[in-house]
Amino acid sequence: MRDLADLEKFDVITCYADSFCYLDDESDLFQVFSEVANHLKDDGIFLFDVITPHQTDDIYPGYMYNYQDDDHRRAFMWQSYANDDVEHGVIHDLTFFNRLPNDEYDRLSETHYERAYDLDTIKELLKHAGFNSIEVGSDFSLEMKDKKATRWFFKCQK
Repeated sequence: MRDLADLEKFDVITCYADSFCYLDDESDLFQVFSEVANHLKDDGIFLFDVITPHQTDDIYPGYMYNYQDDDHRRAFMWQSYANDDVEHGVIHDLTFFNRLPNDEYDRLSETHYERAYDLDTIKELLKHAGFNSIEVGSDFSLEMKDKKATRWFFKCQK
């Protein structure tokens, strides 16, 4: 997503489900916003979402979710921790178990590193990337319904 040079221009570009939260820092985020702006037609629209600092700083540390399906063929464990080395950073340890035909379990583990950015920072990076209209909301809306939102939704236009 940092290099979209081989792509044409589009009327709309979307990016959802925490994708930008996997970027390392603000320079990477600005690079992506610039690439998107360069690949939108005049008056093109950019729609995306990100998790908020409230989500990374208050909700995720100590978070745990476990799932097992009814026939005990699949299970999933998710644990999250604060990443003290990154502002608004979080570490997710994910473990998946899948029962094989011989009734043994195959285990797959992943570690995900995410971070959130302050709202003013995101807006400023979008402006510098060439977006003139920036709308932000929460709860799958362009209205800011919750001051303690866990996810922001953006509609930006060149």
